[in-house]
Amino acid sequence: MPTSKKRSSAKKRTGVSRSVGTSPTAISALTLAFGSWYKAHAEGLDDHPTPEAMLASFSRTASITAALPGKRTLAHPVPDTLDALLDWFDEADDSELDDPIWDGASVVDVLDHLLDFLIETERWTGTTAELEESSEIVHELMGDEGGAASGFFTLLVESLETVEAAPVDAQLASLDRWAPISAIAPFVDWIGAEKTLTATGALRTADIPVATSMLSLPEHRQVPGGSMWDSQPLSAWWYALHETRIVTTEGTALRPGPGVDALGAEGDAGLDLRVAFIRHYLTWWLTRELDADTELGSEVTIRVIGQLCVALSPELLPGASVDALNLVFDDARPDHDDPDDEGLFGDDDEELSAEVHRLSNEYASERTIAVLGELAASGALAESPVATGGIRYAVEPDRAHAFARALQQAIGGFVDDE
Repeated sequence: MPTSKKRSSAKKRTGVSRSVGTSPTAISALTLAFGSWYKAHAEGLDDHPTPEAMLASFSRTASITAALPGKRTLAHPVPDTLDALLDWFDEADDSELDDPIWDGASVVDVLDHLLDFLIETERWTGTTAELEESSEIVHELMGDEGGAASGFFTLLVESLETVEAAPVDAQLASLDRWAPISAIAPFVDWIGAEKTLTATGALRTADIPVATSMLSLPEHRQVPGGSMWDSQPLSAWWYALHETRIVTTEGTALRPGPGVDALGAEGDAGLDLRVAFIRHYLTWWLTRELDADTELGSEVTIRVIGQLCVALSPELLPGASVDALNLVFDDARPDHDDPDDEGLFGDDDEELSAEVHRLSNEYASERTIAVLGELAASGALAESPVATGGIRYAVEPDRAHAFARALQQAIGGFVDDE
């Protein structure tokens, strides 16, 4: 029988909910598409309902939803539609709740996978705020505290699987126009057989302008006691060059590495090296936030990854600006402690905790915008205005699949390191 847990009526919604109706034909098409997607999704997963059970429960849930007042439909499971559906189950009689159909897949199973399906196949047509709210409702039902944030983030990361690949030649041409990659060949030529580095393994002060010019970076302003490491874009590039072994360092000697051969390779070999380079380039920026001397490093990293996912899928969450996505992450972050707990500051504890929460969100948003700005300056992201205000970033279509692969690998590296 479907498990149900009353939603908190005091929960503040962050967006405007709406009901949207579709025809029976469209619902039938949605059911078939969902069934096909779920069969592939659940293959080899023993902890998932069978495709037959899921499709049966999905069809029943769709029928119940369509019969609710207000022309509601599972094609657009916005928050008020989910609330109306779950209210219907709360008030349903035992004959419905005890129907064996729900033993195979509960209504919560259906809704959880429905949201995954809509975002992965780019069928979600609601707003960003509505998606976060709908995820929050489902995760609340699953008893997953803080699940809205993790659920929303998971949906964004899974969207990387849907980024389409351009022909390999087109990908290579696009990637080779990106400054951090186009600068590699002339930099290796400049190295020749060997160049001398500082004792810290960095470019000498006189050589820094050579690299910054190749990368089209602003002139590096050298300060007394400073070094190449003071330039974040140059440091990220240097890290990626070494991790892909395009260059190697031994003591104070900089030399071309074995990765240079793959740089000139055609087809998949050349593309794979570029994907690896992008992975390490992005990893430097993400790891820098994780290594920052602040408890919010992981929060900033999650936000940057989420923003990059949206940049890689132009049809994902259309109309959502960088600021709007940051607000979604603001609302998804756990708030202050139990108001019934007096805390360290007595009656003032809740107010102080709320202020800390606000300042933490402000810091995380500012750092996220700063990292995105650096990536945009490198040419990785292109800025465009949003009709409702603000800006949105996108990745050049022919290089989007390579960046998606690289980002997936970077995320996988974080998981493997835990």
